[in-house]
Amino acid sequence: MTQSRFAKLIDLAKTPDSNQRRELLREVTDLFFATSDTRTDRESALFDDVMQLVAAEMQDEVLAELSQRFANADDAPTGLMRDLANHSYEIAGPVLRNSKALDEQTLLHVVNYQSQNHIKAVAQREGVSEKISDAIVRFGDDNALDTLIRNDSARISRTSMEAAVDRARKNERLHEGVVRRADMPLDLLNEMYFVVETRLRDQIMERNAKVDPATLDAALAKARERMRTSAADLSAEAKNAMNFIMSKKNAGELNARLLVSLYREAKQMHFLYGLAEITSIDHQTIADLLERKDIDGLAMICRASNIERPLFVTLAVLTCGGDEAMAKAEEFGKMYNSVPVEAAQRALRFFKVRKGADGARAA
Repeated sequence: MTQSRFAKLIDLAKTPDSNQRRELLREVTDLFFATSDTRTDRESALFDDVMQLVAAEMQDEVLAELSQRFANADDAPTGLMRDLANHSYEIAGPVLRNSKALDEQTLLHVVNYQSQNHIKAVAQREGVSEKISDAIVRFGDDNALDTLIRNDSARISRTSMEAAVDRARKNERLHEGVVRRADMPLDLLNEMYFVVETRLRDQIMERNAKVDPATLDAALAKARERMRTSAADLSAEAKNAMNFIMSKKNAGELNARLLVSLYREAKQMHFLYGLAEITSIDHQTIADLLERKDIDGLAMICRASNIERPLFVTLAVLTCGGDEAMAKAEEFGKMYNSVPVEAAQRALRFFKVRKGADGARAA
């Protein structure tokens, strides 16, 4: 190291006056960037050591300035960057989003122990690794998760994708990011079909239409495995409802009239399993549709299951409730006619996998 560089570092390390230290720190920072092409590794380490030592005593305003200056530097001092990354979010943000000096261990520590704003900043980084993504999914809130899912350069494991979909089913904020993610597994994407709004459903249908039969079969196999390994045992009430419905089906008595009767008798679980059996869709999907009064979704499953239009209209009126629904009966019928049968059947293959898992748990 030349005498002038060394002298600046010595002055910075020894100067007790805070204002003078601040000016010297700026000069040393300028010197650091000016010597990028000529510094040795040993000199870089000395810069890092001294700047770390001095920065620890600087006010937040100064640290924020350092963060902004070094965040995009290819050869930023690693120790200083690590310290700034674990500071308050206002200081850490630029470094967490951009600094290449932060290693995986440092980023994992930030995700594990710092604020949700810190985690969201890490989720914005270019090329987030699977290990870091797993940590973000585990410790991050839905804002951080949404940021990660929308980061096309982030590598996300199958396990974390599953967790993201499970959380997205409960939070509308996550819908768009999950559906639009290009590498979202096809089976997980289709789990979102009856959860998202119409424009996102159209995107799912478009992607389904582009895959070949072998790819679709592989996705269905993944769906079966997910249902087999993740589903909990049915409650006694659910098993009783399913057994009742199956007995009616075997007796040839499972029809719209029975469903109407069950609904009016407030036998909600029986009604759900009856509609699920008629449409070949799992009861939880049916429950979600009815809770949201999702007539579009109901039209899709009835159309795909070859349920006749009068039955669909009856179910739509029943589940919407009241005189207003009766006035919309004609509109419901038109909605039913507008659903493309082949596209509907293609999408519903995934939900029939879920229905099969329900049946296996009831046995």
